[in-house]
Amino acid sequence: MIQEQPKNKKEEYAKMVCYFLAEQLRIHKISLKRAAEIGQKVLDNLNLIDSERDFLKLVKELARDFEELVKLEDRTFLFAQESERHKMEKAVRDYVIATLSRDMPSALMILSAAIAESASMDSLCGQFPQFKQFIKS
Repeated sequence: MIQEQPKNKKEEYAKMVCYFLAEQLRIHKISLKRAAEIGQKVLDNLNLIDSERDFLKLVKELARDFEELVKLEDRTFLFAQESERHKMEKAVRDYVIATLSRDMPSALMILSAAIAESASMDSLCGQFPQFKQFIKS
């Protein structure tokens, strides 16, 4: 039921790095040479990225060699959290729409659980087997 957006995710991650480097250049926090080195390193490893988690892992690894990427690591972590939350909310919304008319108590229970800040896709799937089955179908 839940599908990834058809956009090229690798391209989005590369753009995120480019925008970050452009901002660092704009505020004179990084040299042209250093930006080129970082950009090349990211391009060399772009094939390793298939998800937000892979991107965060790559940025963390590169931050060891390129301290400038520590700020990007923080931004990436927040982006990944927001993205995961958005996916979870979309899945819950789709599930509730599909089940509300035939099982209102279950739909309301998952809604209540999903609004908690600590809610995650894994916790909801563990707590609600019917939701997990819905996600898989």
